[in-house]
Amino acid sequence: MSYLQQKSKTEYHLKIKVKPNSKKQNIIDNGDFLTIFLRSKAIQNKANKELLNLIKKNLKISSNQIQIISGLKKRNKIIYINFFVEVERQDILNKIISKER
Repeated sequence: MSYLQQKSKTEYHLKIKVKPNSKKQNIIDNGDFLTIFLRSKAIQNKANKELLNLIKKNLKISSNQIQIISGLKKRNKIIYINFFVEVERQDILNKIISKER
C-alpha cells in the first residue's frame, strides 16, 4: 500500500490512477496506486472535480484540504491531503476504500 505516503503528521500524498467515463464510481486498491473509476468524462476538468469531491466526501474534509499536485491533465495523479489534526494512516485507508460504489 505505497499509494498513501505520509509527508508530515497531518499531510499525505495519495497516488491514484483515474478511469473517466465509467459506468459507475468505484475505488480499487492495486497496491502501488488506487484506481478510481469516475462517471464524468475528462472534458473541461469535470473528471478532476468529481475525483476531488469523491475523496472529500469519503474523508469528510473541506475543499481547502485537498488538491491535485501532479497529473492535472493525465490519468496518473498525486493528490495532496491536509488534515488539521493528526490522523492514523489506517483510518484514512479504511475511509477511502470502504466507500466503494
